[in-house]
Amino acid sequence: MPAYSDAPLPGELDALVGMGMNRVKLALAVALAEHGGCLSTPELVAALGEGVAGTTIARNLNELENHGYVTGDVPRDDRRRRRTHWTLNHAKLHADLRALIQATTLSAESPTASG
Repeated sequence: MPAYSDAPLPGELDALVGMGMNRVKLALAVALAEHGGCLSTPELVAALGEGVAGTTIARNLNELENHGYVTGDVPRDDRRRRRTHWTLNHAKLHADLRALIQATTLSAESPTASG
């Protein structure tokens, strides 16, 4: 039996799998965009409100960073001692979302598209 991770995907969509499309990651991307693309970790915690634990935010920021959607200005090893400012990589996010749109757009020849 194939594993879940073996599901076939076009290569250009693989990064979106890393994003995970969960509510926290989406909220982080939106909060960063709403504030000019850059916020510190405490600012992101405040922007997301009391309903999201700081550890959950940190874990999701690290996952977003692993896939290139955000960048921290402090090296990972130094983040416990220094405030990290996060920058949204909107160009990568938009490119990956455009790839998803392209991959899921029905072609004119598709029987489903013609009705």
